[in-house]
Amino acid sequence: MTTMTQFRWFWAWDDEKEENWLREMSLKGWHFQSVSLPGFYRFEQGEPKDIVYRLDYLTNTKDKPDYLQLFLDVGWAYKGEMNGWQYFSKEAVDGEAPEIFSDPESKVKKYAYLMLRLGFFLPLYIVIASNPRPGYEFVSLIWTVLLFFFIYAQFRLLMRVKGLRRKL
Repeated sequence: MTTMTQFRWFWAWDDEKEENWLREMSLKGWHFQSVSLPGFYRFEQGEPKDIVYRLDYLTNTKDKPDYLQLFLDVGWAYKGEMNGWQYFSKEAVDGEAPEIFSDPESKVKKYAYLMLRLGFFLPLYIVIASNPRPGYEFVSLIWTVLLFFFIYAQFRLLMRVKGLRRKL
C-alpha cells in the first residue's frame, strides 16, 4: 500500500474544517490513518470513498474505554488521538454525513470543556509574562506572545460556543 504524510495546521476552533479536509482526501482516495503533533497526517492510498471524519475532545483516560465503546457500538471506527482530540470515521450513506453529536448543546459542551482546559494555563502565563526578569527579555516576550495567543484562542472558542447556542 502507498502511504503519504502531509502537514496541515488547524486550530481548535477549526475542527469542522479539519473534518471536511479529511473527507475530501478520502474522496480523492487518500484515507486518513493517523495524526501526530504538530499536524502531520498520515494517509493510505485506496479506492476513493466518501468517508466522514468527526473529532471530539477528551482527556480523561480513565473513562476512555467506555467512551470509545459508545462510538464503536454505533458504527464509528476509532482512528486515534492527538493531544486530546479523538478521531473517528464512518462511511457516508447516500452522501449523508453522519454526526457524533445529536444536538448543538453537545458541541457546546465540547468547546466549553476545551476552554476550561486552556483556561487552566492562563493564570500561569499571566504571572510569568507580567514578571519579567532582567536578562530574560526574550523569554518574557515569548511568554507574552503565548499569553495573547491563549486569550485569542479563548475568544475564538467563546465565539464558536455563542454561534452554537444561537442554534438552540
